[in-house]
Amino acid sequence: MRKWVLPLSLILTLALSAPSFALENIFGGYWRTRAYTATNFTGENQTDAYDINRIDTRTRLFYTAEFSEKLKFVNKFEMNAVWGGPGTYGQLGADGANVVVKNSYVDFKLSDHEFRVGVQDFTVARGYLLDDDAAGFKAIFKATDSIYIPIMYSKIYEGGSGKFNNKSADNYDLNAWMLYPTIFINKDTTLKPHITYWQSDDLTKAEASGTVSSIRVPGATKLNLYTAGLEFDSKFDAFTIGATGIFELGSIDTPYAIYGRDSVDFKGYLFDAFGAMEIGPATLRIKGIYSSGNDKDSIKNGNYDAFLNPGGYGIGASYYWAEIMGWGIFDDFAIATADDPNGQYPDKISNRIIGNLGATFKVLPNLEIAADLWYARTAEDVQLADKTYGNKLGTEFDLVVTYGITEDLKLDLVGAYLWADDVVNKAIYTTNAANPYEFGAQLSIAF
Repeated sequence: MRKWVLPLSLILTLALSAPSFALENIFGGYWRTRAYTATNFTGENQTDAYDINRIDTRTRLFYTAEFSEKLKFVNKFEMNAVWGGPGTYGQLGADGANVVVKNSYVDFKLSDHEFRVGVQDFTVARGYLLDDDAAGFKAIFKATDSIYIPIMYSKIYEGGSGKFNNKSADNYDLNAWMLYPTIFINKDTTLKPHITYWQSDDLTKAEASGTVSSIRVPGATKLNLYTAGLEFDSKFDAFTIGATGIFELGSIDTPYAIYGRDSVDFKGYLFDAFGAMEIGPATLRIKGIYSSGNDKDSIKNGNYDAFLNPGGYGIGASYYWAEIMGWGIFDDFAIATADDPNGQYPDKISNRIIGNLGATFKVLPNLEIAADLWYARTAEDVQLADKTYGNKLGTEFDLVVTYGITEDLKLDLVGAYLWADDVVNKAIYTTNAANPYEFGAQLSIAF
């Protein structure tokens, strides 16, 4: 009997380890360290309330277990530290427990169709509606070689179990459904129509948790938000053009004591158009954004005319633009504005008219300079700190120098200055008006 033990053991070991022969372990990641200074971000130079000088580090590690061309298991981890920051691994002695999970999902294919289930990234309408990691699924159906039809679902907020305030906890769930086809007109031109539906029977718990912005519709309860839009992108010769249009429908229940009515109807919309032209080593850029806002009588008339960006502070919808006004490279702090005095929602573009002229110059193969001029105002007047109304944020100039130290290691030098107007200068205070400015450097590597 003993003579069979070794062969049987060998066969069993090989059988158990056979799946690992097909498994491919793929690693990647991203690292950055940045140092920056932000000054006068409250629109005045007396209190220094939002001024900051800081260095921080972010590390992202990606691991994919690829079993075959039809099955992958994807994980992304993130670690953040402020240099000298207590509770982070940037503190004295390091050892901070700052590892967070960004993604963890299975990606598998059945025939020509792809399915992703778990915590993953969702981007809809260039980020104007959603650009974040969330739990959910994507079913990407291949209709033809030039038409793909993703159907997506995300659980934005889980209400819990049992009852809360005499309601089933399920009433507090916030769900999002998205239909987001991609149509290739040709290899350089695409259309992306999209329809989304956001639903909750009661938003109050999601709002209390910060999952929903508390400054958009405070105290709101039942949500039924529908959006319909279209993206267009095309490139021909030296030209690149694109556009986005989004319309919002549906309604949200509101407390009568606050709004004088039980519900308001969504009537918001957003348009974004951009273009670029390559001229030798230079690329010239132009961009315009219009995002609707509420006037003084919108709610009273039963309408929510402002474009609603789903999500809360730092989560959900996100579209970065100018360095100071729109969370550029240094995105931890933003200026105060009269309609966002805490500077929490610069990436959620509502009640804004934005224009941009820019140019990028390829000075050397490893040296690039980008200069941008931004102008922003509100689509509808907002109340200032002195109880008057205004609509101008100001004009901003951004300069970014990017130098490739090696093929993989990159250095960005950033400077930005905002010639602020009343929506910034009178956001919180009415005296000591000053122009915000920012400068810093970022070292990064992707692998």
